[in-house]
Amino acid sequence: MKRLIIVVEGQTEEGFVKGVLCPHLNARSIYTSVIIVTTRRDALTGAKLDKGGGFWRNWDRDLRRVMGENSGPDVAFTTLIDLYGLPKDFPQLEALSRIGDTRHRASEVEDVISKQFGDRRLIPYVQRHEFEALVLASLGELARVLDAEDDLRGLEQLRSEIAAYPPEDVNDGPKSAPSKRLLARIPSYGKTLHGPLAVESTGLASLRAACPRFDAWVTRLEGL
Repeated sequence: MKRLIIVVEGQTEEGFVKGVLCPHLNARSIYTSVIIVTTRRDALTGAKLDKGGGFWRNWDRDLRRVMGENSGPDVAFTTLIDLYGLPKDFPQLEALSRIGDTRHRASEVEDVISKQFGDRRLIPYVQRHEFEALVLASLGELARVLDAEDDLRGLEQLRSEIAAYPPEDVNDGPKSAPSKRLLARIPSYGKTLHGPLAVESTGLASLRAACPRFDAWVTRLEGL
């Protein structure tokens, strides 16, 4: 059996991996586990104090630690990090930010990650533009977990706003990124609650059909 360790940005991504990706990959004899990046540890005990993204140095430290602790060809590693809001200390960030085509930019970010670690077992993945793109692909199910009238009205407004765009094409502006749109239109939207519930209910097949870049990543993981 192959093992796969997914290093993610926060609790929302952790819930998605546990609820959607782990069962799918485990059924294909790829035992999958998930780790949230640690942002702060106790100076004396080394215990985790805070988790969730932060600076790229946190990602670098945790990835190197996890890869060092899990040797051999039977284990692989991947990331789930948003293209929108990349850490300010990410390598070559200024040059990467000048790439207007976000498909190209996401691929270039993955290439930088791959070169930084130089480990063939690592499969970098950058979500275009952020995890909430998958929530935008799940608006039908999101409606089922909302009950306030203003939330449902806002959801319909959001649906109209993005009708012309595939979920991964919704842009990454500070007011128009997927998460910003959700929060602006749905007053009660809870990132760690409603997002994972809607995405899990939508199902992997529908997510993959709506989000081709995400689908390519899952296909590569299945190939392990």
